[in-house]
Amino acid sequence: MLNSEAPKEMTIVLDERSLNFDFDKSNVKPEYYDLLNNIKEFVEQNNYEITIVGHTDSIGSNAYNFKLSRRRAESVKAKLLEFGLTEDRIVGIEAMGEEQPIATNETKEGRAQNRRVEFKLIQRENK
Repeated sequence: MLNSEAPKEMTIVLDERSLNFDFDKSNVKPEYYDLLNNIKEFVEQNNYEITIVGHTDSIGSNAYNFKLSRRRAESVKAKLLEFGLTEDRIVGIEAMGEEQPIATNETKEGRAQNRRVEFKLIQRENK
């Protein structure tokens, strides 16, 4: 899934089974801990910094969904820090709300796919 010959900047979009959230929730489920640990190791081993991008489905107000997407990104950040990723590796949090769906919001399944986080990886300068 993760390629160490990545370009200087890339976005990881996890498949529909990966790192999604329940409706109106921002907690990271334990079933995703191994995935987050793998992302942490990839970032460290390949000298990347990351921006965590939160998303929601279209149910609820736009303002509420932006706040919820931020809480999702912050929750993932907290879990990555708990797993040992250093704070300087996380260079940003972005809240997209419902603005960038990857599936239809007309079905339950599509909405579930849209409740997600993505990671933007940026190659670090040699420090």
